[in-house]
Amino acid sequence: MTYALELAGSNQAGTAYNKLMKLAKEDENGLHWGSQDILPLEPSAPQPGLKMAPMPIRPIAQTTGIETTAYATLALIKHGDNLNASRAAKWLVSKRNANGGFGSTQDTVMALQALIEYATGSRADVDLTINIDSDGTKQQLKINAQNFDVLQIVEVPVNSTLKISVSGKGEAIGQIVQRFNVPEVIQEKNEILKVDVKYNADEVAVNDEVKVDVSLTFNPPEPMEAGMVVMDIAVPTGFAAVKESIDKTIAGHQNIKRYDISGRKVIFYIENMLPGDQVSFSFMVKAQYPVKAKGVASQAYSYYKPEISAESLSQDITVR
Repeated sequence: MTYALELAGSNQAGTAYNKLMKLAKEDENGLHWGSQDILPLEPSAPQPGLKMAPMPIRPIAQTTGIETTAYATLALIKHGDNLNASRAAKWLVSKRNANGGFGSTQDTVMALQALIEYATGSRADVDLTINIDSDGTKQQLKINAQNFDVLQIVEVPVNSTLKISVSGKGEAIGQIVQRFNVPEVIQEKNEILKVDVKYNADEVAVNDEVKVDVSLTFNPPEPMEAGMVVMDIAVPTGFAAVKESIDKTIAGHQNIKRYDISGRKVIFYIENMLPGDQVSFSFMVKAQYPVKAKGVASQAYSYYKPEISAESLSQDITVR
């Protein structure tokens, strides 16, 4: 509301701004609004007509706090409160994931909009020298008015002791990202969403086609809608999705609104699912070269409620 009033030039914008600042929370990363706690999903009794037993407690990551803080940041910028806008922008940056995004599509869109708006109005009065020492391997970065808005990436040795020293003036944000493979997928009993992905073969020859069977069910503990559900079905290493088979699948399912092929993933968009709904379909993938492919993880999640999600790990498959 504060942002809307600021955009409209309303004479109530100042009152809304004061109320907004009273709701602000502060921590070591800056100012924020809304909840960022990990809240439990309490167990509840099954409702009439539902098949599920009571749900176990499991954590739900709240992404609304990021979106709320993004709107608040935009309001502060529009109001001319550059100091608090910078504190809110700093908090948003601290919540980025390893890919530069946030918890869901919507909060990522709003957070990036707020950070771009803030960066556009900020002065590039930074002149920093960053020295990085990782067990004797030394690297240096320069951040100044010419490159202050450019992401700089440095790779450091695994399991090394990292020492970072900074000299000069200004402020910059650093982020350490560690990537590793975790083949296991945790399967929870009585999950709200359940996705299964299976192949009709575990050993084939080059140019053979393998059928991928996909099943998705939605069984919430109480009546609710899932909204649009995104299914991210992974294709094994050494295989490529057969587009013609996917087109045929889409034509036979009114619930599947569209799909995209992105590298070794086929992303399906399922229209709103209701309690007890199930969507099952198949498509083909083609073996391109010899490989012993480990099982790959596929996932499904509600587009507007990403905390409602499920994963499935396929079996290994060998191409001779």
